Amino acid sequence: MERIGEKKREFLFDNIRGILILLVVLGHALEYFRLENDVGKFVYVFIYLFHMPVFIFISGYFSKNLEKARSNAVRTFLIPYLLLNLILSVILLALGKIQEIMILNPGWTLWYLYCMFIWRLLLPDLVKVRHILLLSFIVGIFSGLLTEFGTYMAMARTLGFLPYFLAGYFTTPQRIKKIRRLPLRKTVSGMIIAIGLGAAAFWLKYDLSPELLWKDRSYAANPLLWYENIGSNIFLYALGFAFVFAFIVLAEPRPHFFSLWGQKTLSIYLLHIYLIAPLVQFTQAIHNPVLHFSLLVAGSLLVVYLLSRKKVTETLDRLLQKLIHFIMPN
Repeated sequence: MERIGEKKREFLFDNIRGILILLVVLGHALEYFRLENDVGKFVYVFIYLFHMPVFIFISGYFSKNLEKARSNAVRTFLIPYLLLNLILSVILLALGKIQEIMILNPGWTLWYLYCMFIWRLLLPDLVKVRHILLLSFIVGIFSGLLTEFGTYMAMARTLGFLPYFLAGYFTTPQRIKKIRRLPLRKTVSGMIIAIGLGAAAFWLKYDLSPELLWKDRSYAANPLLWYENIGSNIFLYALGFAFVFAFIVLAEPRPHFFSLWGQKTLSIYLLHIYLIAPLVQFTQAIHNPVLHFSLLVAGSLLVVYLLSRKKVTETLDRLLQKLIHFIMPN
């Protein structure tokens, strides 16, 4: 996710991020609905198979300026994370959802901000490590065997999603152009989507836990055997990168109505939980599953539309800059 006020854009990636940020919001809107409805669970699992892998790949792709990435890590990600996580913890504490304020356990969606801070802070040193991309896969696959990696400081997700971030960093614009010129690329992309739909159906048929897709816990917390966890993790990495390929191939490098959403992902990501939570709570009283699901989809679209408005993004940007300047005046 890029800074709110950035003006130089690439419509190819704006369009990808525009679709992905809608899926992020919809995925969070389905958090409770999927517990009681198979269609909701199917959609939820399908979204979680690829939306954050592709998003994080793009985040790495736009982190190629190492000095800028490191120097902006605190201002762009750590300070907003600390402020919003504190606000969210106070709200959840007041509602009785948690028993204590948590600073280093990211609340709900805020893990991404913390992970981005760590990745960008360490990136200039990580890229100096020999075969770092291969090593990141090995660590991502086998770190789940250690119970110390969990939600604390988002360690499990920091390691689990790192390969996507590094792969994005190492992918050049020339490589993107080559991918978009490959023969049979659209046919392969259609097959990838079909495999994703099949995987989501498999998840439902065998009643696998969608939490396996979160990458926020050790293998010991999952019902699968250790070798089944490793195998599923390898499969999810392969599918995640396959969807990166599909999005690069199928996205168009020209403006669409959702291109603006891709240009305003930071404001949408930071604020959507404060609108989605009431939407989820309000729709819990609706017992018609078709109407319930329709309202969640419509509400997600409305949230993305509202939070991508110029007034919202400019106000948020000014507020964040004032807070950051107050904390870091120099």
